[in-house]
Amino acid sequence: MKDKRKSIKGALIVAVSAFCIGSFLPSCNGNKKEGNGLSPSVEPGTSGPLSMSPEQDITPAVTPAEETITEVPAATITPAAPPTSAAAADIKKYALVKYPTLYADIPDPDIIRVGENYYMTSTTMNLCPGVPIMKSKDLVHWQIVNYVYDILENDDYGRLENGKDMYSRGSWAASLRFDEASGLYYVGFNSNNHGFYIYTTDDIENGTWKKYKMNGFLHDPGLLFDNGKLYGISASGGTCRIQQLRLNEEKSAVETVGGSKTIFTADGWSLWEGAHAYKIGDYYYVCIIASPTYKWMRTQLCYRSKDLLSGTWEEKIIYEGGSGNNGAGLAQGGLVQTQYGDWYGFLFQDRGSVGRVPSIVAVEWQEDWPMMGTYAMNGKFLQNQADMAMRIQLPDSGEENYFVDNDSFDYEEGEPLKLVWQWNHNPVDEYWSVTKRPGYLRLTTDRVVSNLYEAHNSLTQRTVGPKCETETKISIAGLKSGDYAGISAVSEHYGMIGVYCDEKGDKYIYQADSQFMTAFESFHAKTEEPLTEDAEVCLKISYDLSGNRATFSYSMDGENWVEFGNQMQLGFSTSTTFMGTRSFLFCYATKEAGGYAEFDYYKVR
Repeated sequence: MKDKRKSIKGALIVAVSAFCIGSFLPSCNGNKKEGNGLSPSVEPGTSGPLSMSPEQDITPAVTPAEETITEVPAATITPAAPPTSAAAADIKKYALVKYPTLYADIPDPDIIRVGENYYMTSTTMNLCPGVPIMKSKDLVHWQIVNYVYDILENDDYGRLENGKDMYSRGSWAASLRFDEASGLYYVGFNSNNHGFYIYTTDDIENGTWKKYKMNGFLHDPGLLFDNGKLYGISASGGTCRIQQLRLNEEKSAVETVGGSKTIFTADGWSLWEGAHAYKIGDYYYVCIIASPTYKWMRTQLCYRSKDLLSGTWEEKIIYEGGSGNNGAGLAQGGLVQTQYGDWYGFLFQDRGSVGRVPSIVAVEWQEDWPMMGTYAMNGKFLQNQADMAMRIQLPDSGEENYFVDNDSFDYEEGEPLKLVWQWNHNPVDEYWSVTKRPGYLRLTTDRVVSNLYEAHNSLTQRTVGPKCETETKISIAGLKSGDYAGISAVSEHYGMIGVYCDEKGDKYIYQADSQFMTAFESFHAKTEEPLTEDAEVCLKISYDLSGNRATFSYSMDGENWVEFGNQMQLGFSTSTTFMGTRSFLFCYATKEAGGYAEFDYYKVR
């Protein structure tokens, strides 16, 4: 990291009553800101095994199930709670979790505990900075505190040049671990077109990260420290392999030690991947996401052995069900033990256009298997269920979620942007500024492009389900002929509302959308009369993410809004962005470079 980024408290508020959980819309917190707790301190219970699903020659559909939202009167919500340990009994106010836990695109989570702090990573694909570090004290409320890198590689892929891009590439499924022996945090991930990376730091919240690279690939790797050795465990296509690794400081390289070895295989599963590896008690565990071949149902599997390299591995389904009244499977993520000895899992669920949404599940050890579900108020473990609000055996942190935020763009010279912001691909720093006109974000075009897909310096944040609005106001005096500027909903494809400068220099409000890799051919709507040269225009996107829809509006005074153009159908696609819907602030040139737009603010509600 070049700078210590800072987060600033914004305006979204989470309201939580003693036994009633309201909306978990992330709010804006000013707080940016020790063993990994993997040894069990609880005696495992007993339970009968779950059988494997038979293999059948049926190809599963890959479209996520449509979300159903069930409104529950506040008075009827009764949080469930696991049996209270003696240590946890002293907690005065427990954290309460609702499903989904974090209603935003935070895919492929991995989680650790160091002391009383919990840290989580997730996938960021083409976005920069990449691989967020999120922190929590209670597993419910999370704040972005750092990123692993500013840019991954300064090459054609990262710079959007010569027909190359990082869409659906970049960082995938990062593995996060803390090595007590060295005091270093490790993040390992694979990047298509680039290879396998490990980054290390001794300060996870504020420190810089050292990069090590290997030209080979480890798909969705799980890092594991065992007996002073570092291993990378990768699962793909029904085969799980292990490779010993070491870091070469002089060459900044990840090196292999010996050859890789298959440790177990599986049949009857599709999209079998996402390994998370642990040594807990007498067993080595590898958790994997998959779907039965006879139906599409994301499922969390667990494999265990007492011998890492030469042992016999057993298989078990540890979670097979939906979450938050949504039947799509909840799977892929990490295990963590609290300072009080309780265990939890953090898994994600496909939820259509909002993306891949993470939730907490309780873990009950049954015959040394980490079975997942929730607890009822009477202490009964509800396996494969994650719908009812649940009490977490941790003190409520009093913090608010911080992964989206408002911004007035009031920055001092050299002050970094808020941590909630990411750039679409590598930023070109000399073509954006928050100080050339104080209180405004200026985006200047640096080259001629065909569409938003190719544009440099688009600034972006997540959206939040089930509904949200994002709004900005732009000054248009600096636009040149052929320039487009405004705010865009970027989903499976993209739709935008903004201002277009025509060949005569006249400027009009427009709304359009496009297939992701092609330039749009015509507007859905354009104002009849040109704007005045010094006009400032307010632009808004209203998202119904449960219904996979977005609508576009503009206002000349910020109070009276005109819905404009076509409603956009949102979606999630592995072939375009491979991410949930985001809002982009953009300015790009189709005729000549050098024009600019200035953004007065960004609001998310």
